[in-house]
Amino acid sequence: MNRKFLIIFAAAVFGLENPTYAAENMTAEKGEITMQETEVSDYEAVKAALNKYLKAGKQGKSSVLRPAVYKDAIMYSAAGGKVEGGSIDALFDYIDGNPAAPEIEAEITATDIAGNIAYAKVESDKWHGARYTDMFLLVKDGNEWKILTKVFHTH
Repeated sequence: MNRKFLIIFAAAVFGLENPTYAAENMTAEKGEITMQETEVSDYEAVKAALNKYLKAGKQGKSSVLRPAVYKDAIMYSAAGGKVEGGSIDALFDYIDGNPAAPEIEAEITATDIAGNIAYAKVESDKWHGARYTDMFLLVKDGNEWKILTKVFHTH
């Protein structure tokens, strides 16, 4: 049997919430398998960065979001099968160029962290009458989590 299967099996037997997460976050050091630990504070910091995105939309102020965005961040969509996007500046322009949207309803539906990179998914509704699915890649820059990439789908 392979080691990954044994770790998943052991995690399931001992009641870990997400046994595949345990197996996927292994590192090899000197031929031994060890587990990478993700601090709760990292999940909270990723959530805080995403909440700045939502708060910026609710307030109509990109200045709320800017500290949570990596300097070379990008944003893309594939509306109608055509990939469009580029600099995250288009998002800043959208937020500043439209009225505040305090009616936005949103939830972070998924988060996964591996070392200094993270993925998150946000479902939002009532953002200027539209519903969005956003997928983010984040990177830990020093001690801060920053949005590196935003890809979105408009429903």
